[in-house]
Amino acid sequence: MRFDKRSPEYQTNLEAFREMDIYVPMTRDERTALRSWAQSGHDIETNPWNYSDCDGWPLNYLQAYRLKNGYSSGPWDYWKGPEHQPQWDELTERFIPNDDFC
Repeated sequence: MRFDKRSPEYQTNLEAFREMDIYVPMTRDERTALRSWAQSGHDIETNPWNYSDCDGWPLNYLQAYRLKNGYSSGPWDYWKGPEHQPQWDELTERFIPNDDFC
């Protein structure tokens, strides 16, 4: 399916990608995958795997991509301590708040 590159939605998605590219540290593979997702007409605040956070809100593409590829944290999270890292539940495909983790 071809997307109308002149549509406001398409332009908004690309602008969101450009902004994320500037402000969010990511690897070359992450950047390539995110660019491809945005250029194919998808909102970067969605993900194809339907991963969600502990409140049920969908993760953005980059967060979901990192989980899908086996890592949810990295140097971009260096300022957070382990007590702030929620646990990932493979069964429900969402984060579990540390308060609920037993």
